[in-house]
Amino acid sequence: MTGAQTEAQAEAQQRRAGVADLFDQLAPLYDQSGVPWFGPIAQRLVALVGPQPGEHALDIGAGRGAATFPLREAVGATGHVTAVDLSPAMVGLLEREALERGVAGIYAIVGEAGPATLGAERFDVVTASLVLFFDPDAESTLRGWFELLRPRTGRLGITSFAGIDEHWAAAEAALLAHAPAGALDPRTTGTRGPFASSEALESLFRACGASQVETVVEPLLVTFPDAAAWRAWTMGFGLRQFWASVPESALPGVLAEIELALDGDRGDDGQLHLTQQVRYTTARAA
Repeated sequence: MTGAQTEAQAEAQQRRAGVADLFDQLAPLYDQSGVPWFGPIAQRLVALVGPQPGEHALDIGAGRGAATFPLREAVGATGHVTAVDLSPAMVGLLEREALERGVAGIYAIVGEAGPATLGAERFDVVTASLVLFFDPDAESTLRGWFELLRPRTGRLGITSFAGIDEHWAAAEAALLAHAPAGALDPRTTGTRGPFASSEALESLFRACGASQVETVVEPLLVTFPDAAAWRAWTMGFGLRQFWASVPESALPGVLAEIELALDGDRGDDGQLHLTQQVRYTTARAA
């Protein structure tokens, strides 16, 4: 291993630690707004990978369990689900939710999805919903995820974003103008390279040894009464890091620009109707 490789690995590890810190901060508010977002996306992903009773499933970047709980229901009493997340706070809240729901058979652990955390176990199904674009080395990470699957029969599915409506995009552009260099987020790294198109992401999957790669892109509609409600919602996930980067002196102008942009999505009912295209990419292990 060269010095350059060691340095790159150290930088990647440091950036992953930054992601873990961000989601530790987000954990109390994460997916708690009442806006149908992470849940519908994760449920659709689980349906597409098709977990069966008795199978062993792994949910990577599990957060508070948007995909974990549907996976647990699908594999039934004879199956089990492992949920892994870099954020200790997220894992703690997932475990508490499982206890409150009376759901057994979920093994939640803190760490990366690799042999050091998971041992030699191989899984029938692996899901990672809205996760991969946070990784500083997506190709190496995805290749490692495929190695966690049972050969030929194992299925892996991820979700990413395929674009938002023009008014929503204009609103986010006002915020992202203040984004720090190198920020890992679906609106930065998640729009470039393999995430720029379905074709590019499928090519990445095949380069990592996948077979039967398929992509489905579907719209998800979210509704807010006004721009203030939209802002409050964004404080509960990754966009929060960009609000923190807006200088106090610039904030009134940014808020005004966002309000003007989002008004283009206002319907006859007076509500803001925003559309996100969600990309679901699934494949089998070779």
